[in-house]
Amino acid sequence: MLYFWIFLVLSILGVSCYIWQVMGAAASISAFFGMAILAALIYILTMRLTNGNEMVTGLFLFIAPACGLIIRFMVGYGKQ
Repeated sequence: MLYFWIFLVLSILGVSCYIWQVMGAAASISAFFGMAILAALIYILTMRLTNGNEMVTGLFLFIAPACGLIIRFMVGYGKQ
């Protein structure tokens, strides 16, 4: 599970850095916190639903960076 967490943190940081380059610092920081909160909620929910199966939970955690990127661009491009 440690490798899942390391890869998840690197994915969230990579997405945040990309958002920083495209949309600026404020969007990047808010997206980072949004993805971290989303990852925590996904972890808690899937651990309860799968009765502690860490492999399934780890795989579902990778939804957070993708959702964070999609949501940030949907909200950000609506303001332009």
